[in-house]
Amino acid sequence: MGKEDGPTAETIFYNLDKEPKSLDPQIADDYASRIAILALYEGLVRIGEDGEPKPGVAASWEANKDYTVFTFSLRQDARWPSWSKGKEESVESRPVTAGDFVFGLQRALDPGTGSPTAGALFPIKNAEKVNKGELPASQLGVTALNDYTLVVDLEYSYEDFPALMALPASMPCNREFFEQSGGQYGLEVASVLGNGPYRFANRYSWEHSASMALVRSDFYKGENQPVPAGIRFTIGATQTNTAGAIMDNTVDAAPLPGDQLEIAQSQGFHLTSFEDTTWGLCFNTQNAVFKNLNVRKSFVQSLDREYVLSAMPKNYTIADDIIAPGATFGGEKYRSLAGGGFYLKQDGKARTLLETGLRELELERLPSVRVLCLEDPQTAAMVNNMLELWSRKLGYYINMVPLSRSELDKRIRAGDYQMALAPLRAENDGPMEFLSMFASDQPSNPVGLQSSQFDAYLDQAAQKPLNEGIESYVAAEQYLNNQAIVYPLCYEKRYFASAANVTGIWFHSYDSGVDFIRATKVTG
Repeated sequence: MGKEDGPTAETIFYNLDKEPKSLDPQIADDYASRIAILALYEGLVRIGEDGEPKPGVAASWEANKDYTVFTFSLRQDARWPSWSKGKEESVESRPVTAGDFVFGLQRALDPGTGSPTAGALFPIKNAEKVNKGELPASQLGVTALNDYTLVVDLEYSYEDFPALMALPASMPCNREFFEQSGGQYGLEVASVLGNGPYRFANRYSWEHSASMALVRSDFYKGENQPVPAGIRFTIGATQTNTAGAIMDNTVDAAPLPGDQLEIAQSQGFHLTSFEDTTWGLCFNTQNAVFKNLNVRKSFVQSLDREYVLSAMPKNYTIADDIIAPGATFGGEKYRSLAGGGFYLKQDGKARTLLETGLRELELERLPSVRVLCLEDPQTAAMVNNMLELWSRKLGYYINMVPLSRSELDKRIRAGDYQMALAPLRAENDGPMEFLSMFASDQPSNPVGLQSSQFDAYLDQAAQKPLNEGIESYVAAEQYLNNQAIVYPLCYEKRYFASAANVTGIWFHSYDSGVDFIRATKVTG
């Protein structure tokens, strides 16, 4: 796309580095899909610029005194667009009702849907049992009292629950349209029906692996009317020169690599940053060697932390804990309540630990071991420091396997690794959201952990009043450290940039999306 046919005054251009896997909100689990879904759909709430839930389809909501029941009052002017039912038949615009949210939530938790993000909804009463097939969807704790009143019962006190109602999995689903789509829901323009501020411009608006064109929806009625006339997503590999792409008007906003920060600042770009990702040395607890505690501890406790972190990538900060400093609990910073410095400390007896672990595994020597990492010079330098220490203190040469970010993520999700310097990021900022990644029943568990003790800590936290649950969260976090399952090393500060003439784009932390509804671009 050249500058001559680039952005207009009312269209925001944004690059998605990958093709959205699906625009079915109940199963979407990739960042590109979430960004598009946030424009095409609207949940009960939207997340505002300040990170707090604001009215969406729900004009208001209230909770009981212990935050275990939430009642959402829906706008009565929220509507679905009309849609084609056949070559000559169409369905007129209809209200978005509480029943649409009940159906969407039931779909997300139905085991037949196979939603990879269903776990985020487990705070809802009976959600986990429904997802496991132990209870029918009708037993889920969501009730439509009438078309415009939705009641949600929770398993435990959760004051910040409304924020979960902005997640894609919580979006409404029109049952009639869904059933009409014949298994293609969310895969093509004709099988997408959103209630959000934007819609596809026409039937050709999604050119797979190339672009996606959205325009304002005539049917949308919300707390705020959308400012941009449209959003144009280009689809392709992440720009190697993001700052340059913004400067020449190829895009208006994009994630910004840390090494381009100084250029962005010099050009007056608007910058947003989040420290929501922990990079840690992770062990696959299902691996034949690293299932052993003493083996894991030997690799962690042989590390000279200061030496390893001397090669820490630029724009990263030292992580003394697994849960990042931005996490909140009951409206306060989790770290200020929980304390910190839980990482496993260096021990001069690391080699003895390794020998003990090998005997327990009935092995004479350590088999070939590989550590996965990002194919980045700075990351590789940090891992090289680890390799040197392991060779010197444990007496074994360990192989480094540099990978692209997508391949690294893929290998970790599949459990196809022994050790990995890996990024850990939850979908929300609470300790439960982060720690739940390691629960035994979590299908995308990055370390394959199967621990009844760890699960018990999470269950105890869920069952306690909000002001008492912190102790159980701390115990769960300490377990991951003490059992040498995750060794935190550094926090990644991620940057997002908008052109100097573009304001009002809201970038949300934890990869929960980008909101363009109030974006404004000034030209001339």
